[in-house]
Amino acid sequence: MTTPICPKCQSTDHQIKAGYTPAGSQRYRCRACGCRYTPAPKESGYDEEVRLQALSLYFEGLSLREIGRLLNVNHQSIHNWIHAYANYLPADLPPEILDLAQLDGLFYPNLPRGRRVVEP
Repeated sequence: MTTPICPKCQSTDHQIKAGYTPAGSQRYRCRACGCRYTPAPKESGYDEEVRLQALSLYFEGLSLREIGRLLNVNHQSIHNWIHAYANYLPADLPPEILDLAQLDGLFYPNLPRGRRVVEP
């Protein structure tokens, strides 16, 4: 393993491990200047595939908690993803799709913002 280089003082000596980030990346601290840094940060969050799978399961009629148990994701995260999806719906939906969106609780045309997801 190579010794990390401090991004502030460029020192390779006196680099000590200083815990982990929430995503699981190793953090370091430079004893020379006190800088804390992560040389190779990991990406945090869920893959787009998991988000789309949760959305698909929601449209099949599963509850947020059931989806959370199946995908090992917090139900509030799933609610946030569905809410974000509703904001991408176009304003001029065809009538048959608009009816389905209203039945699924994704679209309310009479609200000020035009779109809203029903709270779980």
